[in-house]
Amino acid sequence: MVLIPLDFVGDAICLSGLTGTKLKCDVIGVYYRFWWRITSGGPRVNYRYPTAIVELNAATGEDYIKGTKETVLGSAGHALELKVTEAPKTANLKVILVEEHSGCYGHLKNVVRRRWPSISISEDEGPITSNSSNIYLLNKTLIEALETIGDLNLGNALYFFDPLRSARYSTIESVARNRMEYFFQTRTEFIIFVFTSDWFLGRDDFVPLPDITKESAWTREEKETVLEADSLFGNREWRNYILNNNSIENKQRTLIELYKNRLHRCFRYVLPMPFNPKEDQIFHLILCSNYEAGVRATRDFYCSMTNNPKYSPNNRSAFRRFQQLHPELWEGITGNRRPLQWLILWKIIREHEGGVGDLGCRDLRKVESDVRRRQLLLDWLEENGYLSIFDIENTWESSENRYIVNWAIIRKRLGVDPPPPFTPLSPEDIEK
Repeated sequence: MVLIPLDFVGDAICLSGLTGTKLKCDVIGVYYRFWWRITSGGPRVNYRYPTAIVELNAATGEDYIKGTKETVLGSAGHALELKVTEAPKTANLKVILVEEHSGCYGHLKNVVRRRWPSISISEDEGPITSNSSNIYLLNKTLIEALETIGDLNLGNALYFFDPLRSARYSTIESVARNRMEYFFQTRTEFIIFVFTSDWFLGRDDFVPLPDITKESAWTREEKETVLEADSLFGNREWRNYILNNNSIENKQRTLIELYKNRLHRCFRYVLPMPFNPKEDQIFHLILCSNYEAGVRATRDFYCSMTNNPKYSPNNRSAFRRFQQLHPELWEGITGNRRPLQWLILWKIIREHEGGVGDLGCRDLRKVESDVRRRQLLLDWLEENGYLSIFDIENTWESSENRYIVNWAIIRKRLGVDPPPPFTPLSPEDIEK
């Protein structure tokens, strides 16, 4: 594993890019509040449901932006800001900050003392059994931290993996297994950081991936990068798709698509959001969730922050074409009612990230509550070519079918295109 040297300005970790670090932190900060208000139950129940934000790479709580020479809150800082400024409504919100690096951890405590003097560091570092603040500061490894917090009632939990380049897939899967008892279980979300362009542009002492699969042709440094990529994916199958002479842009898209499919082993929905800190650099924040409404809201929020168009396919036109193709579905249907096949198909097209769905999706259960009838509706959509089997094994070895929209058929028959790929904000966009 190649270590990235750390640099600090005051207590802030030194990073770069208004459209990278700062925008990422803004997105995370707003999302933390949005997520907490929903999962806590909101004002309707006085925010009483237990929730937890778990930062597995907390850093110092502050980031220094080189380009503008300003210090902003990092994601851990936003979590603490939410906890403190929304008190006492956040009484049942746990903020768990895990930082293995002793230097970062020392700066984190300095930031807490300076920005939030009401927080008791001695209590938050102490035994969890005597902690009444619901803030936990842990200078531990991931495994140690998981063991420490294992007995806590986290309720709805959001885990943020924010390493300086990428997290090990084994770590992702381990936390998922530790948190979820079965596939599709809700109440858990991950946000995962991947510095996508580093794999192909390199950085400091980290060299880019080679463009050939023949191991004997690699340098020692290239072999180290390949082994780190093996850790990212948790296998070696990615090599045949990425170690080639394709363009960097093509290989970046391939890397994220392959990684997205790996994360689908643990989660129903996977939403990669790109950021462009400077020049050709690209990193992604990847949201993983089993709850369609939350993912949809996150997609819309990212679009509004980055000037990407929100996905709004023409329902009226597509519906007319569907009606003409399948008039038999209207037998016995009167007024403005719609066939259940159409309602389910449009839900998956419009609301489900990546066009994926399955028998257990919450919004599909609202369309048809009877599980056997719901399966027959999905069978009809598959038999008529609108859905295909999404053939990715899951970590819990569940045999339940997953489906994915057949965009070629949807485009041909209904005139509906898939959501356009995201375009990250560039530094030039900020300067305009």
